[in-house]
Amino acid sequence: MHRVELIELVQQHHSHMGEVEILKLINRAIDDFTAETECLKRYKTIGTTTAGQRYYPAAGSELEDTEIGGNTDILRIMNVWVDDVLIPRIVSKDEAMLIDDDEHESADNALATATSTSNKRYWYPIDDSGVRVGLVEESLRATTRDDKVSNFQSISEGSLQIRLHYISRGTHLAKSSTSGATFTPEIQSMYHEALTYKAIASGYKDKRNQDLQAAQYFDNEYEVAVKKAKKRARSNNVTVGHIVPHSY
Repeated sequence: MHRVELIELVQQHHSHMGEVEILKLINRAIDDFTAETECLKRYKTIGTTTAGQRYYPAAGSELEDTEIGGNTDILRIMNVWVDDVLIPRIVSKDEAMLIDDDEHESADNALATATSTSNKRYWYPIDDSGVRVGLVEESLRATTRDDKVSNFQSISEGSLQIRLHYISRGTHLAKSSTSGATFTPEIQSMYHEALTYKAIASGYKDKRNQDLQAAQYFDNEYEVAVKKAKKRARSNNVTVGHIVPHSY
């Protein structure tokens, strides 16, 4: 179901609404649906390492601003590959962050870039106006500062590919778009109508066409779809049967 069809379904209930207003409601529904269900998963290269840099995507980078719409699109990171190797998530990020780089801000007392390379690499998530991934490796020479000692350092080798498997928000639909993710919602087509349920419910809460009973009905229909999508996402689209014994 594409953008025009979604708008027409909403206008059957709210004929006073124009395309721009309806798209705002649909896009809010996309944000809510993908966050609640975690149904939209991406497997994507987000760039390469920079020696001494801890967090990716880098704040203010072209990748963050345009290609993935800001790191706020990343809701939860599941797996990380560096140089095509799947690396483990560190058990306690506090240990890795004991002595941290501050290159993501104005570095006033930055750590020196490590020159000793270790292939024992780890990752951890950090919430920084969205989710970023912190990359560290075991320090071959213990890092010290203010009488504290850390056995971890930021990645010391540059130009290594970083690939993430993560849960994302959906791309917003755009006015006058004709193709791609801005024309058709990225979520599975079976859930497209759920977006209209959310938009229609919001419209019935508006004083211009207020009907709270109808709003509750469409909110309930939306929640049913959310539960189904959440269950499917958690199963990773794999259904498992079982054998039931019978006596003859």
